[in-house]
Amino acid sequence: MKGKISAYHLKLFALLFMIIDHVHTNSGVGPYWVSILPRFVAPLFTFFIVEGFFKTSSRKNYIKRTFLFALIMQAGNIIINIIFNVTDYYTGKMTFYSVMEGNNIFLTLGVFLLLMTFLEKIRKKEEKIKNIFLFILFSFLTLFTEGGIELYPMLLIMYFFYGNKKKISIGIALWSLLLFIKAYISYYAGATGLNLIRTLSFSAEWAMVFVIPFIYLYSGERGRNDSFAKWMFYIIYPLHLWILYIIRLGVLGK
Repeated sequence: MKGKISAYHLKLFALLFMIIDHVHTNSGVGPYWVSILPRFVAPLFTFFIVEGFFKTSSRKNYIKRTFLFALIMQAGNIIINIIFNVTDYYTGKMTFYSVMEGNNIFLTLGVFLLLMTFLEKIRKKEEKIKNIFLFILFSFLTLFTEGGIELYPMLLIMYFFYGNKKKISIGIALWSLLLFIKAYISYYAGATGLNLIRTLSFSAEWAMVFVIPFIYLYSGERGRNDSFAKWMFYIIYPLHLWILYIIRLGVLGK
């Protein structure tokens, strides 16, 4: 099934909801269930990172660019944390982890690009043992990246079923169902101390299933192809997060 919306317009829509999510997270503006609405954003960008991997004219440059912005994002996070003397919640002291704190989806997407590179080489039987080892190693690293644990199965589904929206959607639906069951069990066991709706809003990863309609709406076309379209995510993502983080630390004092 061929959709009618280009990657450019879908990304714009996702960016809007991403900003809404981060405003809510950093300031508490809006009801608690707002966190459910933008859960399609990360899997949608994962979908497009897979698209980019298969369609880019230079995978090497694509990977370099993603990791470059991961470094820029991390450097900005570190500078802000040092300026505002961000300390560990439990010890009240500045630690390595408090200094490194902050969002960095670029790192997650960069690791995903490497994982697909290793998978391609394994499938082509190029230095198979070495690339299997690297694939396992970087798979383990996803445990330490933003959203990596929940998005990792999505990446594999989108990679292995690339071009087949039906199979991708079934895979996403099944994974989201498992995440829903996990959240429900936490509620049923009383582990969250919250009612069901609040539990599902707090553990909202199950709502990644809502990416499926956007995948079907995707036309397969890049859409607008100029400097703004190429760089908007790389620029808007860190800038809006840094601004919101500074407001949170400097004005709200959180």
